Amino acid sequence: MLKKFLITGLLLALTCVSHSYAGQVNSFIYHRFDETRYPSTNISAEVFARQLEYVKEKNVDVISLDEVATHLAEGTTLPDHAVSFCVDDAYRSFYDVGMPIIRKYDIPVTLFVNTDAVGTSGYLNWDELRELASEGVEIGNHTANHAYLVESQSGETCLQWEKRIRDDIEKAQRQFEKQLGFKPTLFAYPYGEYSTAVVEIIKKIGFKAAFAQQSGVIHPDHNRYILPRFPMGGPYATLKSFKSKLAMKPLVVTEEDSFDPVVGENPPILHLQIRGKQIDPRRFNCFVQGENRCRVEADEAGGYRVVAESPLTGRRNKYTLTLQSRQGGWLWYSHPWINAKNPAPDYQ
Repeated sequence: MLKKFLITGLLLALTCVSHSYAGQVNSFIYHRFDETRYPSTNISAEVFARQLEYVKEKNVDVISLDEVATHLAEGTTLPDHAVSFCVDDAYRSFYDVGMPIIRKYDIPVTLFVNTDAVGTSGYLNWDELRELASEGVEIGNHTANHAYLVESQSGETCLQWEKRIRDDIEKAQRQFEKQLGFKPTLFAYPYGEYSTAVVEIIKKIGFKAAFAQQSGVIHPDHNRYILPRFPMGGPYATLKSFKSKLAMKPLVVTEEDSFDPVVGENPPILHLQIRGKQIDPRRFNCFVQGENRCRVEADEAGGYRVVAESPLTGRRNKYTLTLQSRQGGWLWYSHPWINAKNPAPDYQ
């Protein structure tokens, strides 16, 4: 069911003449380091080190995800342009390969941990997580069993689904408190999948912010429970891709319908409102995954209608819009789509 959700817009004059910003954070997500057996989620140590070196060379502010969340929650000012780094799943290669590079460049990092995997083959154990936490690595909740959250199991009622999801997340919180002495305040959705109902559970549990995996740039008035991150794995795990995404600015959307990314009608129709004067829809670049295309049209409400030409394939997809600023550079916005009727892909 389509449901409107208002995201209060950044005071951005998005016109044909000028663009102004009040801070932004380009956040990057990693999984594995030098694990060539898993190319879709891997980055080489050499490329990762070159990315961090580039950030230092350009004097870009590096802030933690907790700082980002605090700024958004309290309405305080974000840096003009900052970058954040995080890692999902707590694979052993983060400890063995990624962390020595992070120490060399002395940057903050957040590690999202799914607690049922701790101590199993290929994952960090609690002693190693305690060591990392003691040296300043921020630990976030990534659920206990890393399950797909958005759909119900066979025969499960809505109330039973909600209890199962909440119990699993709170189980992880209890494990963190028992093993590390604290409950994380940040959450990352497994596989980047969320729905309106899942977001409400995260809010009720009391997390400060939650992170997905749609690409995009965090801005001061972003909904802090669906924060975007640029994935750095597979073909995107290059220095060139990193430089390009670090240079992106936010295309700030003030309203999106549907907020919920779970696909009903396919192809889904997305209605957007963007602050400022109407922009010629032909100025937007519209991207959708697979052998497909999407288009942007003006609608009667003074906004924009975005739709793919063909039904979305696979389980996860997204509409991505980019717009070249008259001042130079590119603005970026992405909306995820989850076709829960399709089987989940093998995860690496």
